[in-house]
Amino acid sequence: MRLLVLIGIMAFSGLFTTAQAEGIEFFKGTWKEALAEAERTNKLVFVDAYTSWCGPCKRMAKEIFPLKDVGEFYNANFINMKMDMEKGEGRTVRSKYNVNAFPTFLFVDHSGKLQYMSKGGKPADRFIGMGKTALTKVDYTGDYTDRYEEGERDEELLYNYAYALMKSNKPSLKVANEYLQTQEDKTSDKNLKFIMDLATESDSRIFTMFMKNRAKIEAMRDGASVNDKIEAACKKTVDKAIEYKSTDLLAEAKENMNQHYPSQAEAFGVDSDMAFFKATGDQANYLKVCDKYLKKTAKNNAAAHNRIASSLLSDFGEDSKAMAKAESWAKKAAEFGGLSEYNMTYANILYANGKKQQALNAAKTAADLAKAENKKQGKIMAFIKKIESEL
Repeated sequence: MRLLVLIGIMAFSGLFTTAQAEGIEFFKGTWKEALAEAERTNKLVFVDAYTSWCGPCKRMAKEIFPLKDVGEFYNANFINMKMDMEKGEGRTVRSKYNVNAFPTFLFVDHSGKLQYMSKGGKPADRFIGMGKTALTKVDYTGDYTDRYEEGERDEELLYNYAYALMKSNKPSLKVANEYLQTQEDKTSDKNLKFIMDLATESDSRIFTMFMKNRAKIEAMRDGASVNDKIEAACKKTVDKAIEYKSTDLLAEAKENMNQHYPSQAEAFGVDSDMAFFKATGDQANYLKVCDKYLKKTAKNNAAAHNRIASSLLSDFGEDSKAMAKAESWAKKAAEFGGLSEYNMTYANILYANGKKQQALNAAKTAADLAKAENKKQGKIMAFIKKIESEL
């Protein structure tokens, strides 16, 4: 199966290690093994191909890769990998794709063909958007679409077309169902594999068949792969729920997780609710879910408090109730984490809430911490000067 490989030319200290908690998890292996894993899992591969001296690369690795939203997207869609462009296999990759600027992102299929390129550091939303764009660039449907639209419905065409649609990130359930309707024995090894692979959404007939035949499929594939597929299908249904603003689809996705992957159901439910209410602009319910999450699941997690506080500032900055919550959570992040970035989040929220003197104090603390952390203080000092000029 032909799959994409995304090569991001970014800096990061250390090779083949796992990203910080909640962020991108990186594959440990060679370039050849990454391509093979991409083909085996029917996923794309993201590779952080970095240099040790690239400043923007380091910022991406430190500030973007560890983010929960970034990790969720890249872990779900890619086999993640990173390569030093000045060492070992990285030099070969650099030469083959003529990489001459950093950061650069290359999207390559499993045969090595370049499909898409993007250069320059990006904030999280654009970084995720770039990945989504890459997923649309390769079309494996070939002449299957023309033959299908002309009325062909033989089982070989339907089988191949369903897989081609899935690999091209296009709707595949209709064609997959048509193929299964041609099969007298839906429980053959070939068809059980097809059912698992094509169960892309949990609100589908194929997903029901997948769960009905779970024991037989687990005998063919390992249980972890089955669980991963269940979660991926449920996430796709959450995406659909967000697209159509459907609380019914949201509830169905959570119920399927609860029934078929209960050990991860609670965390999945919280994440799904947060994503849904944020995307649909339901500030009241979003605040309730965030509050529950931070009190119960992430009670002393500074990164989670900081991330959600920042989200409130960017998405609900005009709402006084949301900003009051943001201030409270940012304060806890600063106290729990003791990092310059958490104190700057707190300072920005205090400033947005009109508390300039408190914002100045938090920013000065951030500057002291940044100095101790060996970080640049330019932006912090500019923020401090801005506040001082207004007091």
